[in-house]
Amino acid sequence: MRLLMVVLVAGLLAGPAYGQAVQLAGERQGLVINLKGGLPGRWVTCVGPCAEPASPRQDLLRPGPGGNRLEWIIPGDADATAALDALPYTHEVRQGEGFTTVIVSSLVPWDGIQLIHRYRLRSDGRVLEASIQKPAGAMLQLAGGDDLVPPALPGLGAMYGRASAVIVGAGGVERIDDAAASGPAIVHTLQPGEWTGLRGRFWALLVSGSEPLSVTGQLPAPDHPVVALGRATAAAGPVELRLYAGPIERRALAAADPVLTDLLYAALWEPLRWLSFGLQAILGFWQSLVGSWGLAIILLSASVKLLMWPLTFIAERWQDQVNRTQSLLAPELAAIRRDHRGEEAHRLTLAVYAKHGVNPWYTLKSLAGFLVQIPVFIAAFDMLGEQFGLAGARFLWIADLSLPDRLLPFAAPAPFFGGYLNLLPFAMTALTVLASRLQEDPGLAPELRQGQRRRLYGLAAAFFVLLYTFPAGMVLYWTTNNALHLCVVLARRLRAAPRP
Repeated sequence: MRLLMVVLVAGLLAGPAYGQAVQLAGERQGLVINLKGGLPGRWVTCVGPCAEPASPRQDLLRPGPGGNRLEWIIPGDADATAALDALPYTHEVRQGEGFTTVIVSSLVPWDGIQLIHRYRLRSDGRVLEASIQKPAGAMLQLAGGDDLVPPALPGLGAMYGRASAVIVGAGGVERIDDAAASGPAIVHTLQPGEWTGLRGRFWALLVSGSEPLSVTGQLPAPDHPVVALGRATAAAGPVELRLYAGPIERRALAAADPVLTDLLYAALWEPLRWLSFGLQAILGFWQSLVGSWGLAIILLSASVKLLMWPLTFIAERWQDQVNRTQSLLAPELAAIRRDHRGEEAHRLTLAVYAKHGVNPWYTLKSLAGFLVQIPVFIAAFDMLGEQFGLAGARFLWIADLSLPDRLLPFAAPAPFFGGYLNLLPFAMTALTVLASRLQEDPGLAPELRQGQRRRLYGLAAAFFVLLYTFPAGMVLYWTTNNALHLCVVLARRLRAAPRP
């Protein structure tokens, strides 16, 4: 589809073409270039074609309260900043094959220079190419508003409700408003090929330059970061920029610049990042097949369970070995603890281990079985927490898989747990406890069985608290995992039951 150009005619003046704004509209983008100030004033981005009403969309620039803004700033001179933001422009439109260029020129010189800015947008692209003539001493400022801040979540889920200022480059992702929150702002140098700007949980507004730029990240209010950009030198003249406004989604980011995919799973160690990408591919496959993100998460959990089966089988065998060894040693060790203390107890305990040919560190076998599953657990949870497709996705009673399932509201918000009854964490915990009870080794001594039961109950309670305020997609994954484990335990019990 060719790029459409719509010129807004409200407020036309006599003489050269002049109005309030000029609009660029592409397949997945809609921009308004203000003819006061000469900068983009509104930018709407769509996940799919904007012509499709169901395509998710987001205002990443918007005038008025709560909107993110791209604006001029002349540090230390509020009057000059206001005058530069109000400078009137005329415009010219040039249509090319698959792209449109808008040239805006100031009607009034600034410091004796006519300011000329060029904007070019491809019909099928997400990147706006801009050549902005920056006056001496002026900077461009990206100011984050409410539109970029994800819905606030209580408790530990609050980590998914933040917006920040970042730099993305070959070295990964660096948050640049951390220092500003607790001390003076730090000036960074943005090298060509690097990007800086604002990111929320699922959307980003980023800029890259063709020359070194000075970048300052600030945090004037929580989750409302500000990024100021200027030349590394104070010279005036055109600055060549590329701007991305769109979803934090792998295909969209890679199409704009492959380095931007570093925004995904940025907090993870690199091998875990690639594991997250692999799990994302499995989730995407199932979603494309069944058409439901909720069913896709269930099938992802089943797929991981199947792929992990060899490791799980080994871990369970190790646990059985540990249980048998504990039962063998328990009577003698209990007698030693009852009758001896200190160095003598330690010496006798080692003698018992030597008598039965047991390594004193034998219990680490069961821990190793648990540890092999941790990398997959971390990668899956990070992937689901950042999975763009879950935003607004419904499943059963869950209105949005990127938020807690929120079955019923509380009469009043509870500290840490928030204002809703979330059903999935209760189901998850109940399945964990039931599977643990059914899987108990009857050969264990009663005191060992009680200790094992306390540890499992404690772990189940810890997961309940940890995940209660987490997004429903993540809890659905772990609930499914627990349900599958319960099915395996029941099948084993049925197989082991004596036949009539």
